[in-house]
Amino acid sequence: MNAQEVKLAARQFGADLVGIADLKTLAYLPARENPYSIFPQATNVIVIGRKIPRGSLRGIEQGREMDNSFPQFGFYALEDNLLAKTTYDLTIWFEARGYEAVPLFAYDCDGQEVGVPVAPGKPAPNVMLKYRIMAQAAGLGETALNGLFLTPEFGPRQRFAMLLTDAGLESDPPFQPHICNDCGKCVQACPLHALNPQDAQPAGLAGYERPQAARNNILCRRCQNGAVLTNYGRFETVERTAAACSRACIQALEERGACQEKFTHRFRQSATWQRDINGQSSK
Repeated sequence: MNAQEVKLAARQFGADLVGIADLKTLAYLPARENPYSIFPQATNVIVIGRKIPRGSLRGIEQGREMDNSFPQFGFYALEDNLLAKTTYDLTIWFEARGYEAVPLFAYDCDGQEVGVPVAPGKPAPNVMLKYRIMAQAAGLGETALNGLFLTPEFGPRQRFAMLLTDAGLESDPPFQPHICNDCGKCVQACPLHALNPQDAQPAGLAGYERPQAARNNILCRRCQNGAVLTNYGRFETVERTAAACSRACIQALEERGACQEKFTHRFRQSATWQRDINGQSSK
């Protein structure tokens, strides 16, 4: 088995993106975020992604359809069904060849301690991998100023999953940030002023960081501009791919030709809309 065979299999199972990282580049991470805490014998983390259809954002961009297309085809059904099936199929593909693979969702949250350590020196469950760091280590993209993960192919329009394996695969070089140019369109687009670039901190794989604006999560949880507040099963996090900040980012990236996927018509086709913290229409 080699890396090319793995990537071909992943794409045959539906992946639009696939990258492979050497776990040695991630050994510096704390135990509660470290792949070795889950699978000490692993050699690689494989990060796979399926793209979010641009059309699933159309209704929200126009402000006329908020609860059907994106929540399902851009989020829940895409992640729980389509991406999960791709991840499962690739896991079984590894096992059929005598290698173990640990399938993991790319949840956007910190580790949630739900018990006590099983032995001294071990982290408390649950260890939660930072998928943005894993994806950058696998050569797929970077964390932008707004805190969303960007790829050269689709900008912020993708969902990720991960597999830890002991297959000893050749890895991809980490991604050197170059997509986000700190234009600030995401900051300007947020009606609640939840992003503060003045307090930006380095984000990303060690040695490959770029600035990430400070974000007021309390305000994000009140956002009614396309953000989705998830349920307890997803740790009540805020899904922002369809929010005003992300949609402004999509428009800015496409305007300067920063995404490989091209479209006949521009993303932003009409005046933008905004709702204040109480859900009332505002300029």
